[in-house]
Amino acid sequence: MSQEILTNEQHVVEKFREMVAKRYIYDDLKVRFELPATITPEVIDDVKEYFLGTIYPEYYERKRLEQAFGNLATYIRQPKKVMGLFGNMTGALFKFGRHFFQALKAGFASLDSFIGAKKFEQGMAEIANRNGISPPMSDEEYEDCYYQMDKTEIIKFIGDVKSLFGAMVNTPLLLKTIHILDDVTNTMQKHPNIYPIEDVEGIKLGRSLLNKGYNLFSKYDEATKQQMVETIYNNEMWYVDYIYNQKENNN
Repeated sequence: MSQEILTNEQHVVEKFREMVAKRYIYDDLKVRFELPATITPEVIDDVKEYFLGTIYPEYYERKRLEQAFGNLATYIRQPKKVMGLFGNMTGALFKFGRHFFQALKAGFASLDSFIGAKKFEQGMAEIANRNGISPPMSDEEYEDCYYQMDKTEIIKFIGDVKSLFGAMVNTPLLLKTIHILDDVTNTMQKHPNIYPIEDVEGIKLGRSLLNKGYNLFSKYDEATKQQMVETIYNNEMWYVDYIYNQKENNN
């Protein structure tokens, strides 16, 4: 195996993107599920675009996001640091209203999904190398690695993805979150001696991802948005069952 090229995260990311694209083909979904009339080919294309643009972007864009989210995480995990950006709690609540904390939490749902995807990719790469799989991975090799992942972790990750899309489709709350991050960015830029430029860029990148979600999902009415979330969740859970049933029936 020393002569072989090791499977690394880049190869796994590329394969993830390929398999997601295959999993969100409208004609296949229509056979797989009883889709509501509102879930059209255009809706599925939008879902696929958001998946491939945020959770599974191309590898080099992913590395850029990884660094930005690392900076963003220092604020999310430290409430005092977050509140320092708003002056005081009373002022924040007055400015942004009673949904302030809900909006902040919704905006950061993307971080948990991103971290979950990262762990997933690392786990898949480790399993691929343990199994002596060299890139490029075939569909069958990918499915073998997927099957060897901890099923509990897979289910948790799918739950994080559902939370992310649930946050994205609540477009009024999402818009409030975007306004909060705009305010945060302005505050940080006024105090460059306190807030490093890397932290500012992390917040801006997080904001741009949320804005993409807003632009995408604000096109649809409430019922359609909720049906989108359910379709995504059902499809991801279907894939877990498909992999496990296929592997266990063949053993």
